[in-house]
Amino acid sequence: MKLAGLYFLACFLLWGCGSTGSVDMPEILPRLIEQEPFPPMSEALFLSHSELDLRILIAADGSVLRAQLMNPTNDAVWDSLAGERMKQWKFSPAIHNGKPIAMWINFHAHVKFEIPVYIGLAEIECETAEVADSVFAMLQAGGNFDSLVSSFSISKSKENHGQLGQVDISRYGESVKRVLTALKGDGYTEPIPFGEHFVIFKRLAADARFD
Repeated sequence: MKLAGLYFLACFLLWGCGSTGSVDMPEILPRLIEQEPFPPMSEALFLSHSELDLRILIAADGSVLRAQLMNPTNDAVWDSLAGERMKQWKFSPAIHNGKPIAMWINFHAHVKFEIPVYIGLAEIECETAEVADSVFAMLQAGGNFDSLVSSFSISKSKENHGQLGQVDISRYGESVKRVLTALKGDGYTEPIPFGEHFVIFKRLAADARFD
């Protein structure tokens, strides 16, 4: 049997040597904000490799440039797929002297199994907290979500009216997942820090269609 819905829970981090061009420790360290699940894993492989040592190069924009398994499994196909999944993860970047920098991180992680929880989501991603607070105030005053997406969102989802489709909310951190789980249909969150930006999520009604 294959286990799907495999995420990781980092138990401790071993940070790399600052940026790619400096050995100084940044003032703000990277933080994982969104992750693709690992590929399905057999029960035997999960039991023998439920802990992984990962090494990742995070770009100044929070994207992943390189990803490595430092303790590879005996399944070369799974290792390769896991590396590709890690390249899709999103981090808040390291900040050094007030500027985002690229940085290697190394960490020991526990892999965990979670049953996927899918809900329909849309988003407005705002560049600053001030803009996000203003958009949230307009929503509370009865503003149209789609119109505010068009006017203020900086996400690629703007091209689809902010719709993300059916999303497994386990991909987000625990604090974000709790907020999304509590949302009712057509409800929206307060601005949530998301890397360097801020996101207002809307839970779409059960009968919403996705393009």
